[in-house]
Amino acid sequence: MSFRTISRLSAVGLLFIASFQTIATATFLIKDVSQQNSFAPRAVAGCSIQILSDTQGVDFNSYRRDLYLSVKKHWFMVIPPSVQSGEEGITAVEFHVLQDGNVPKDSLKLVSGSGKTFLDDASLDAIRKAAPFSHLPERFVQPFIVLRLTFYYNRPIPQNPK
Repeated sequence: MSFRTISRLSAVGLLFIASFQTIATATFLIKDVSQQNSFAPRAVAGCSIQILSDTQGVDFNSYRRDLYLSVKKHWFMVIPPSVQSGEEGITAVEFHVLQDGNVPKDSLKLVSGSGKTFLDDASLDAIRKAAPFSHLPERFVQPFIVLRLTFYYNRPIPQNPK
């Protein structure tokens, strides 16, 4: 292989790795309504995931990706139709995931509401319906991990969520 080919493969590999590191804060399209009306806005919803616990050096990237995909799947089923019409809001939900992947019901808390019950409920329902999640990584020895998922309805996702 030539040096140029190796350089290109390395660059592609780095882009591939970078895409997995940022998947937890990716923005995804709910529905492109612009096909129906060229003047209609696109409805966009996204989610960021933060680990609030000390990870003790354990790599949670693949765990976060899997959790994100599971929540996203269930969230799309409960997103209110008003979001497609441009309804905006941001909600944040904190919860514990036990070693076995279960989420104790009393740990699920809306910590920042949108002021719109139907958006807040959709965020909570997505997590309830997605649970239980997969087991926490074996190397993580604490009984649970604390997560915060922030749901963005037609709002931009910050590059470095707080």
